[in-house]
Amino acid sequence: MAFPWLTLASALLIVASFPPWGFSFLIWVSLVPWFFALNRTSHWKQAVIQGLLLSFFINLFGFFWIASVLHEFGALPWILSIIGFLLFSLIVQPQFICLAPFIRRSFNSKQQLSNLLGITLLYSGTDWLLPKIFKDTLGHALYSSPNLRQVADLGGAPLLTALIFLINGTIYRICKKKAFLAPLIFALLMLTAAQIYGQHRRVEIENQIKKPTLSLQASAIQANIGDFDKIAAEQGMFGAAEKILDSYFSLSDAALKMPQKPDFLVWPETAYPSTFRTPSTANEHIRDQKIDTFVQSRQTSLLFGGYDHSEGKDYNALFALSGSNPLQIYRKNMLLLFGEYIPGADQFKFIRDAFPQVGNFGRGKGPDLLSIPLARSPQGRVLFGPVICYEALFPEYVIKAANKGSQFILNITNDSWFGPYGEPPLHLALVSFRSIETRLSQLRSTNTGISALILPNGEITHPTAIGEKEILNVKIPILEPIPTLIKKWGDWFGPWAFLLGLMILIKSYFTSYIVHLLHRHY
Repeated sequence: MAFPWLTLASALLIVASFPPWGFSFLIWVSLVPWFFALNRTSHWKQAVIQGLLLSFFINLFGFFWIASVLHEFGALPWILSIIGFLLFSLIVQPQFICLAPFIRRSFNSKQQLSNLLGITLLYSGTDWLLPKIFKDTLGHALYSSPNLRQVADLGGAPLLTALIFLINGTIYRICKKKAFLAPLIFALLMLTAAQIYGQHRRVEIENQIKKPTLSLQASAIQANIGDFDKIAAEQGMFGAAEKILDSYFSLSDAALKMPQKPDFLVWPETAYPSTFRTPSTANEHIRDQKIDTFVQSRQTSLLFGGYDHSEGKDYNALFALSGSNPLQIYRKNMLLLFGEYIPGADQFKFIRDAFPQVGNFGRGKGPDLLSIPLARSPQGRVLFGPVICYEALFPEYVIKAANKGSQFILNITNDSWFGPYGEPPLHLALVSFRSIETRLSQLRSTNTGISALILPNGEITHPTAIGEKEILNVKIPILEPIPTLIKKWGDWFGPWAFLLGLMILIKSYFTSYIVHLLHRHY
C-alpha cells in the first residue's frame, strides 16, 4: 500500500482545527481527503487500516505531549514513554477504526440522503459511545465560533460533530460528482438552522450577562508552581512546602489589596502540598494552622485544592474555608486512568507495587455543591459546583450539579504535568462547553496556566499566560437559571444518534439487498 497521503492530510486538517493552532474553519473539509482514501480501498480490511492510520496521525500531531506525561508523571524512561505514546496513538480515536468500512460503503451507495444521514448519526453516536480518555470530538473545534457553539445547549458537542460530518460528507459527494442535490439541500438547511438558532441564543444570553442577578468578584491565584517533587528534591519536603505556601500567601495578599477586592480567593488543584486537617507530622499541623490563621485574619473565603485523608484513603480534594463556617470538602470523583488510579490496584497488591508512581486515590461521591457566604446575596450564600481537572470533560457530571442548583462552576486544574505546549489550550477549549451546556459562568483556576473566566455563552475571557505568576481578578456574572435541552434531557444526543443511525443504515442496506435480489430474479 502506498503511503497514505490523503489520510495524513485529513489528520493534519483536524489537528489544525483545534488549539493551539485554532484554524477551526478547516474542520468543515477535514474528513474529505480521508473519504477519498476510503474510496480507493477495495476491501473492508483496507478501510480499517485507513481508520487506524487516521487515529495514529491525529494523536501523533495533536497529542504529542502524552510522551512527556508518561516520562514526567509516569516516571518512565524516554524510550518507554515514546513506545507507550505510539501504542496509545493507535487507539486514541477508535471511532475511525470501527466505522471506516461502513463509511466507505455508505458513500458508495446510491441511496444518497438516507445513507449520508445514517452514517452521520452513527458516527456521532459511536464517537460518543466508545471509550475515549479525553472525550474530545470534532464538534469541539467550534469552541471559537460565537454562534454555532451555542447549539451545544441542545445536544452538546456531539450534535455539532454530526453537523460537521454531514457537511464533510456532502462536500465529498460533490467532489465525486455523484448525485448530491438532496444531500446538499439538507446540509445547507441544517447549517442555516444551526446558525440562526446560535445567533438568536447568543444575543439572548449576552443580554442576560449584561444584567446579571448577582456579581461575584473572585481572584484565582496562579503561582506557577506545578512540580512539587522537583522543588522538594532541591529544597527538601519542608522547604518546598514552605516555599509553595509563601508564594500563594503573597499573591493572595496582593489580590486582597486590589481596587476590586475579591469576595473569595481560589488556589488551584493540589496547591496545598499535603493533606489538610489530617496532619501526620508537627510540620503539617503548623501548616494547617497557617491556612486557618490566614483566612481568619484576612476575613475572606479561601477555596483551595489539596489532599484529604479519610478511612485509610487519600483523595484529590477541594476545601472551602470561610471564617467561622464549618470546613467544606469536595472529593474528586472522576479519576484519570493510569494517572490517579489503576484498575484492579485495590484488589491486587502486585499491581500497586508494579506502578508505585501512579496515585491510588479514592473516589468522592460527587457531583456535589459547596457554598460561599455572601451577605449581599438574597440567600446569604452562593452555591457552586466544583470540578477538579479531568471531571470538567464530562458533560453529564457538570449538568447534574447545575440541576442541583449550582450558580456557577468552579474548575480547579493542574495542567503542569502535560507541559506548556498543546494540552493547556486544548483542555481549556474542551471545558468551555460546560458553560454553554449549563449556561453557567465558569471560573477556571490552574497552577501554571491557562486560568480564565468562561461566560455562559462559551466566551473565554481574561486568559492568563502559561508559565507566569498571575492574579486573575474577575467579576463573575450569576444569572437566573436558564433552561437548556441538554440540562433537561441529559447528554442525550450521542445515544439517540447511535440508535437512529443504526436503524437508518440497516433499513437502507436491507432495501438495497431486496432491490438487488429483484434485479437478479427478473
